[in-house]
Amino acid sequence: MAAKNQSAVKRFVGNKNVVTILGIAASIAILVLGYFIRVNNSVTTTSIPFAKKELTARSIIGDGDVGNVRISQSYVTSTGNLITSAEEVYGKAVAYYSNIPAGSLFYSSSIMDPEALPNASFKDIDKGNTIYSLKVNSDLTYSNSIRPGDYIDLYMSAKDPFSENHIVFGCFIESIRVLGVKNDFGANILKNGSNYGNPNQLLFSVNNERFLLLKDADILGIDLVPVLHNAAYTERGTDESTRVSSSYLESIITSQIVNDI
Repeated sequence: MAAKNQSAVKRFVGNKNVVTILGIAASIAILVLGYFIRVNNSVTTTSIPFAKKELTARSIIGDGDVGNVRISQSYVTSTGNLITSAEEVYGKAVAYYSNIPAGSLFYSSSIMDPEALPNASFKDIDKGNTIYSLKVNSDLTYSNSIRPGDYIDLYMSAKDPFSENHIVFGCFIESIRVLGVKNDFGANILKNGSNYGNPNQLLFSVNNERFLLLKDADILGIDLVPVLHNAAYTERGTDESTRVSSSYLESIITSQIVNDI
């Protein structure tokens, strides 16, 4: 009896018509399942944030600027840069190159960290101070390791006008807080973000007297080298502690240029 049953099964499976029917049935089942999945996605909605009012370039997005609207899940999944959580936009800045119209959804290309805005670092300068931009490269910044908020020293290398054929090198200004790091395109390189290119400028603020010293050093072709220390140095640094550490190096500059103040 068992042998007869096995023979019947083999004949059933070996029948081309049966195999064809089973294949068609499986294909139809897959198509039906895919159809229901698509229909379900098209009618399923999800809540995402939108702008309750027009948001201008550079403005900071607050709680009162954001509402929630339900839209098709299929649209959400098919749009790569759509922001789906209000928490992702609170505290962010509208990109400097665009506005966000009232009623618009939020896209990652239209917002950024406030620190990434051009010239965002200028808001932190002390009254009476001036921004100085030091030309740098990847080597001078320890393979792009200097970030906003770090404290550095400036070392100086120059010919000694008081001693023929001598070169002097030493610490010129101590404890300078870096306000910003710009790349080749003038965009900010953030402390906890991506590199966004090679470092090109270090921005920091100094009082007018030190600003003139640095500009005079630049005019004389004197090399200024940023020196980064450990985290403890940054933690104990303050803007008030910034100082010229060598009167001799300062005299090398002032003896060669007279500022009419």
